[in-house]
Amino acid sequence: MSPPATDAVFHPLSLGAHIDPARPRGYYIDLRAKAAAPTWPPPWLQAPAGHAAVAIAQWGLACHEHWIAGEGEEWLAGAVAAGERMLADQTEDGRWLDSRRYPHTYRIPVPWPSAMAQGEGASLFVRLSLASGDERFAEGAIRALRPFGVPTDRGGVSALLAGSPFPEEYPTQPPAFVLNGAIFALWGAHDVAVGLADAAARRTFDEGVETLATNLHRWDTGSWSRYDLFPHPVVNLATLGYHRLHIAQLRALRLLCPHPVLEVTAASWQRYADSRQHRTLALVRKVVFRLLVRKPLRRRRVDLPVAAA
Repeated sequence: MSPPATDAVFHPLSLGAHIDPARPRGYYIDLRAKAAAPTWPPPWLQAPAGHAAVAIAQWGLACHEHWIAGEGEEWLAGAVAAGERMLADQTEDGRWLDSRRYPHTYRIPVPWPSAMAQGEGASLFVRLSLASGDERFAEGAIRALRPFGVPTDRGGVSALLAGSPFPEEYPTQPPAFVLNGAIFALWGAHDVAVGLADAAARRTFDEGVETLATNLHRWDTGSWSRYDLFPHPVVNLATLGYHRLHIAQLRALRLLCPHPVLEVTAASWQRYADSRQHRTLALVRKVVFRLLVRKPLRRRRVDLPVAAA
């Protein structure tokens, strides 16, 4: 069985049903579709691509969400099992390293860390620490944020956007500035800040949200949202699934911080999604992107892996 998709293309994701801005409880996006059963390990973990930290973290967060929804203690046990695996895989400097090679949009030297994995891992660990009282998870959550302060060219997950720090899902050169991955990453900083009363995590979250809010217009084409800001030959628009994910993420983020631009942008992007004309144009432009960017990379032999968009 292939691993579960870790993006919104295969699992349309919506706003979480149990969000509590005052403490890490329900997750900000409803991930329950990522875990069909609480049994560990999930069947896909034996597949080569199933070892990605993002997939394990999302499966664990999905189990926790099932538990929060009152579906049984077996779901918390599944989340703890996923957390134990992530503790075992975490390096001493707090990273999870991905060694997968697969042909998609960005070329990345392996092994590589992802701010999205770091943030989602931290979010899972904080919830497990609060639910179980196990300090190992609290310590792991704080370690997971260490790479946020290290530039991507030095093995970390931070890049500068207009001179301010931005968490990078993919450590590309030049930076890709993937929107959805950055928001998932920032939620991890928020959870450590609120759940573990960590001042450094609070600074990371506040700085990251300020960078995002100040530059959010860069992902707005006037008719659709962009997946990234990487200088591709043509603009890399979000798929419909990612566009809807962006909207849900901005609305969830607005619950955690007071930037009005988040809700204004979410409302604008919702109007784009409601327009048949905008949806059709976005689909056409995405097809053009895939023809011009992704397929040529698949046909070439390359020494470095490339990542999905």
